[in-house]
Amino acid sequence: MSKAYLATVPDGWFDFREKVTQIDDILKQLEDIPHQSYNNSPLLKFINLLTQDEHIPQAICEKLKQLLTNNSFETNNKTKSLQPLHSYLLIQLRPEANNKLFLKAWFIPDDTIKDPWGRFKPLTVDEQEPEIYFVLENLPLLLSKLLQQCFEEYLQGQPTELTIEIFLPRDRLHDEVEKWSYQDSEGFDIYIGEEYRVVVRSYERLKKLRKQEGSYWRKNWEKVNLIGKDVPCHEEIITVSQARFDPNKLRKLLTQKILLKVWCTLSNSERDNLLRAVHSAGTPIVLWSRCEVVNLNNYVDFDALLKKPLHELSARVKEQRFVADNDKHLGNHLVLLWDDPNRVPPNPALEFSVS
Repeated sequence: MSKAYLATVPDGWFDFREKVTQIDDILKQLEDIPHQSYNNSPLLKFINLLTQDEHIPQAICEKLKQLLTNNSFETNNKTKSLQPLHSYLLIQLRPEANNKLFLKAWFIPDDTIKDPWGRFKPLTVDEQEPEIYFVLENLPLLLSKLLQQCFEEYLQGQPTELTIEIFLPRDRLHDEVEKWSYQDSEGFDIYIGEEYRVVVRSYERLKKLRKQEGSYWRKNWEKVNLIGKDVPCHEEIITVSQARFDPNKLRKLLTQKILLKVWCTLSNSERDNLLRAVHSAGTPIVLWSRCEVVNLNNYVDFDALLKKPLHELSARVKEQRFVADNDKHLGNHLVLLWDDPNRVPPNPALEFSVS
């Protein structure tokens, strides 16, 4: 049984997973391996190998044969394999002294897999180091290499809805990261915000997971999960429409909300005050425009973004970016902070940081 198990799993499968020994655990693990069709699934290959082994106990053989003839099992696997995956490319920019940033990246091929050993795939940013000094001029080539690893090494042609989550220091959360670009294999310049769902996330929050702020953050995200398939109502949103606001009052109001909407242009100090309130209250979602919304040609589309189910917000933002054809278009100025505390890079040093 062990030989069939080892012969069935893909290369590198045990880099971040334990080898199980019980038949039920093996079947569950094999079922989680992504595959293009049921007939080529690792689970089916494993079962066929075992049923041909005369040394396998009769009870196990009968159980496996029953699986092969189980129509509901086959239907579930076919359905699972045909649906696009929900994949995530996580790019972390860690700040150092003198405004230096260091980049590290991970890939989640299938976000339905919650096993921490198998969920996050560290991506190669350098042959010698797991983390590199961030140089903007080198970004197009680096993005191309990261996406190549995601699609060729892990997805291997499987359809996916890819979201790129970029962890940034607080003072960089308004950066135009959605306008980062790379060249595809045919030489076309691809802007990531038009091709994929791109959201920003707070690097500082990674150090607060086991603190009071982390508790607030997780509690608010539970509310997001409860209403994710619904259109968010007025009671769940707070709007900042003028740059002059009291950070203390804002923080107090945010403790009762899950989403902050920002209509106005903010100075660096005003933006810092706003984000301090967001971090303190544990607000997980912020949608804002880098310029005054009322000065944009399609400003009415800003509110329209929140008139669809909340879980579709990143897709709606992507659509606005895709059709943005001039500097006065809303899609050129949108920032979406979408901070899920259940999807953070596997970095224990940060989780237990005291800073």
